[in-house]
Amino acid sequence: MQCAVLYVHHTGKANARDKTTDQYSGRGGTLDDTGRFAKVLALKVPWAHSYADMRPGKTDRERREAYRRAAIENISLTQTNALWWAFRITVEKAGRPLDVDNVAKTIIDAFCASQIARDSSSFSQLGLYPDDTFDHVRILQVVGTRGTSADSTFIEVFARIQE
Repeated sequence: MQCAVLYVHHTGKANARDKTTDQYSGRGGTLDDTGRFAKVLALKVPWAHSYADMRPGKTDRERREAYRRAAIENISLTQTNALWWAFRITVEKAGRPLDVDNVAKTIIDAFCASQIARDSSSFSQLGLYPDDTFDHVRILQVVGTRGTSADSTFIEVFARIQE
């Protein structure tokens, strides 16, 4: 089994000086911190796509539209005062290999207003941010695992509501 774990935790100066090491000594929070983030989408789809797959019939636009069709019934569009956005994506791929670094592009573009316009998509209400720069999308967490029987992608989208 090949795996890697990266654990990053920011500790404030006071806790460092006092040598406080319990689980509450960290600074910041997680995407599940409902005081700072609002989850607007939790969506599981039965596929795992990557950006720029060159196989016939698998265009990036078709993939973005598939994510939009799946999301339209599940997304909470009430979070219009977001300071910025964050994504947590968990992908499981059976069969052929999948580049984990190419998974997020199609998903992030699916919710980008300028990309929705370029795609001439009918899902304009899913445009959460004007473009996919760091000004609007600041956190991206992608977890990939090798599946044994079926592909799936779990997408969570969070609005940052408080600094």
